[in-house]
Amino acid sequence: MYQKIGAASAAGVTGGLAFTGVNVLWLLLAGFALLAAGTAMMRILPKMRKNDG
Repeated sequence: MYQKIGAASAAGVTGGLAFTGVNVLWLLLAGFALLAAGTAMMRILPKMRKNDG
């Protein structure tokens, strides 16, 4: 029973996270989506300009 957990985590970070239900690929995809959404918001929103007077 406990040997399965040790074997899965000894297989590496990817294997250990896949065993617990977290996939690194989904985390990277979510990070890229947040980065893309942030850059899109920076393009859409009007830029703040300093007043000359």
